[in-house]
Amino acid sequence: MTDRRIVAAGRGLRVFLAGADDVRPPTNPGRRMAAWLLASAGAAYLAYGAATYLDAKSGLPTWVCAFAGAALAAPLLLVVTRPLLAWRVAWVGAVVTGIAVQAHHRTPFSWHPAIFVALILILYMVVLRQPAAVSAWAWASMVVLIWVSFYPADRIPLSVIVAIPVAIAYMVRHRRAHQRRRLEPALAPWLVAPITHDGSTAEDRVKYRAGKAPSIEGVIRG
Repeated sequence: MTDRRIVAAGRGLRVFLAGADDVRPPTNPGRRMAAWLLASAGAAYLAYGAATYLDAKSGLPTWVCAFAGAALAAPLLLVVTRPLLAWRVAWVGAVVTGIAVQAHHRTPFSWHPAIFVALILILYMVVLRQPAAVSAWAWASMVVLIWVSFYPADRIPLSVIVAIPVAIAYMVRHRRAHQRRRLEPALAPWLVAPITHDGSTAEDRVKYRAGKAPSIEGVIRG
């Protein structure tokens, strides 16, 4: 059992560092539009807020602060379809800009407070999409980021605060997986593709029936 866990942890680390994202944009057109609108609005606010904060706290040139603000905001656009990539970009951006702020102006917050909220949101989406072995590394990287970016007195409380949405995302993912397993037998007839006398192939029948069948994700999400 221990060996399996070590192997799973190693595999999870590889996926976390360089694995491909589980690209699943919202299938519902309304939800897809809402997701992109919210992400775009959030990214615009973060770009402005982060650039202004860096300009006041880091001592970097204004144009560098503007570029860094855009880099910190970009993950909110990526998170809609590629949360794992969004987390990598957000984490690196937070480390680099946080170091610049702490080196110039010692402050409890290394970034604009909204950046911390965005990091939690992106982490939530990673846990929602990725297996536990990958999610654990994402949470660990967030804890490391907290410990290098905040005062000692704030590290444990903030780590606990971050653990709450991570736990919620894990439970939501587990619940969806359980519902999916329950629904798959009921949807199985839609995926049966008998060869018929009209000349249609099994592949044609699968495509036709799959197109008519209700989506498992849609059923789960209501």
